[in-house]
Amino acid sequence: MADLYLIGDPVAHSLSPPMQNAAFAAMGLPHRYHAMQVAAGDLQFAVQQVRGHTSLGANVTIPHKERIVRLLDGVEETAQRIGAVNTLFKRGGALRGDNTDAGGFADALAEMDVDVRGARVLLLGAGGAAKACGDQLTSGGARVVSIANRGRERADALATALVATSRAGDPRALGVVAWPPRSLEAFDVVVNATSLGLQGEDALEGVDLPRQLAVVDVVATARETPLIRRAKASGCVAVDGLLMLLHQGARAFRLWTGLDAPVAAMRAALPRQV
Repeated sequence: MADLYLIGDPVAHSLSPPMQNAAFAAMGLPHRYHAMQVAAGDLQFAVQQVRGHTSLGANVTIPHKERIVRLLDGVEETAQRIGAVNTLFKRGGALRGDNTDAGGFADALAEMDVDVRGARVLLLGAGGAAKACGDQLTSGGARVVSIANRGRERADALATALVATSRAGDPRALGVVAWPPRSLEAFDVVVNATSLGLQGEDALEGVDLPRQLAVVDVVATARETPLIRRAKASGCVAVDGLLMLLHQGARAFRLWTGLDAPVAAMRAALPRQV
């Protein structure tokens, strides 16, 4: 039997433990996935625990996705380009990091038939999740990616990083707009990559959601976030955060076990249908 962990603060709300434990059970694996609340000052100790011989790896969530990079033996190309890690795994005795958020985000968009090629996108946030989403938006051919964040300095830094690492598209189309946005009429897609919604907040409270908009929320909660509920009521295409959780978790499962994830069992373990 091996242990796997979710490292973050907070973690009590996370739906990853039941989802991953359902995956292990479906595959007949005797592994157990545990949520581990870790304050910033305890991050190094938590990484040492993951290095233990009984552990296969871990997921990493807010607020540690960026700072954990320096504590690892190495990171994969995707995580290095993004500058954030959400999955730890072992290879040849080394503890490495990867970013399955990026692929999970792309998988969630594909499942809901949201095509960002040529789209004008508003990206809310500038942390680890926003970095992963921004990477996929630029590589996916978005025509415009405008970043809005409560702290302007971090938004500017993310825009600069995306210009430097963009593999496709026009880097001049990357920029920063004011927080909070007053109107979404100029956009085709809005992505909430902030933590707003974890406590029942509406990330775009007071802002109308045009019917033609696709609304993507990366916040995964037991109940639909207010943003997703409002998007559905407005007739928008709504991409629930549970879909990104599901698909990034399936990619992490493959890194840990070398096996294709039992996605149907993982989906069934979620608290509502997506």
